[in-house]
Amino acid sequence: MNTETRYSIILERSAEVLLENAPMAQVEAFWDANDSRYFGLRMEDEHSAHARVFVTDEIPEDEELFWG
Repeated sequence: MNTETRYSIILERSAEVLLENAPMAQVEAFWDANDSRYFGLRMEDEHSAHARVFVTDEIPEDEELFWG
């Protein structure tokens, strides 16, 4: 039985699935390629076999204060 958690990355405002049912290695590669485009918001079901990571492509207010 495979117990590796799988992850889906979902764009919150449109519910677009950016990465589906991926292992952590693919999630890390996604972030390496997109870390300036997307901001992580929250993770749901992180202790289940399939976690969902919600992201946004809009700069969160606290990031604007830091970078602005």
